Amino acid sequence: ELRDATRTCTVRFVMQRKWKVLAVTAVAVFMGFLDVSIVNVAFPDIERSFPGTSEAGLTWVLNAYNVVFAALLVPAGRAADLVGRRKLFYVGMAVFLAAAALCAAAPTVELLVAARVLQAVGAAILIPTSLGLLLPEFPASQRATATSIWGATGAVAAATGPSLGGVLVDAANWR
Repeated sequence: ELRDATRTCTVRFVMQRKWKVLAVTAVAVFMGFLDVSIVNVAFPDIERSFPGTSEAGLTWVLNAYNVVFAALLVPAGRAADLVGRRKLFYVGMAVFLAAAALCAAAPTVELLVAARVLQAVGAAILIPTSLGLLLPEFPASQRATATSIWGATGAVAAATGPSLGGVLVDAANWR
């Protein structure tokens, strides 16, 4: 009986762990894809914060993130294979969050663009590492469900970015 109870506890822990991993990786993918579009609505407020900056210069606040994010997804996935997914996931999270704080505090548009580039680096690390951490947690029969939830979370983030950005800008400001 003790053996069966131990096995049951172990199975419950494993089941809980896989859903916890899904939740953490879904939050990571949400953050990465949210920042693709959340700043778009804040553009007029950002423009007012940096008077005298050309519109062309300000567009880099939007474009720098998207270009760097897209360009680094594949290399970040390869780096995760070489360095370790969990280790690189933590690095990506730290870079992303630190860069978000730098964005909020940026005194110039140049520093804001640089912080957005750094944030994109963190996001590009988070996406492939989160998927790499997610897949081994689920048996083959449940991977389609897990990756569907993971992917849908990213899609919802990208779609809700402008709306959420508008709510945040109205409630406080772009920072």
